[in-house]
Amino acid sequence: MQGDHCAGGNRMSATRKGKVTKEIPAKPREPSPSKVKGLAKRDLARFKRLLEEEQRRLLLELEGVEEIVEGAREEISGMNFEGYDEDLADFAVDTFEREKGLVLESSIQDMLAQVEAALKKIEEGTYGICERCGQPISLERLEALPWAKLCISCKALEEKRRGM
Repeated sequence: MQGDHCAGGNRMSATRKGKVTKEIPAKPREPSPSKVKGLAKRDLARFKRLLEEEQRRLLLELEGVEEIVEGAREEISGMNFEGYDEDLADFAVDTFEREKGLVLESSIQDMLAQVEAALKKIEEGTYGICERCGQPISLERLEALPWAKLCISCKALEEKRRGM
């Protein structure tokens, strides 16, 4: 009876006195980053440079968008609504531009957070390791998307679950 499986995937084993005990299965383990073959130092240095360049570009872009959004806020707060009918179209355009700027600002901040998380992973020694399965992310995927958190298989599974 040793090694027999019961309902639920648990294993049963017999003891010397003939009693049957139920073994609780071990939790499946993901490979630890230290056991997964990592990227070559040359590749890590290249990805670090790419990520740092992207970080600088995003910070500059964010700075520009913040100036535009702040300018739109000042314009709206300084508007005189006495001639309400005439200024309504201008007000709507300004509001639209401000909202567009806020959405863009949020998008840039999200991207910047992903880039900074990837840089932190390089420092921690976990860069290029899929956060879901613990396997290496392909070099091709990292070259296309240096801040990728998931391998292509796990990303496809995530998108399938989301209905994308």
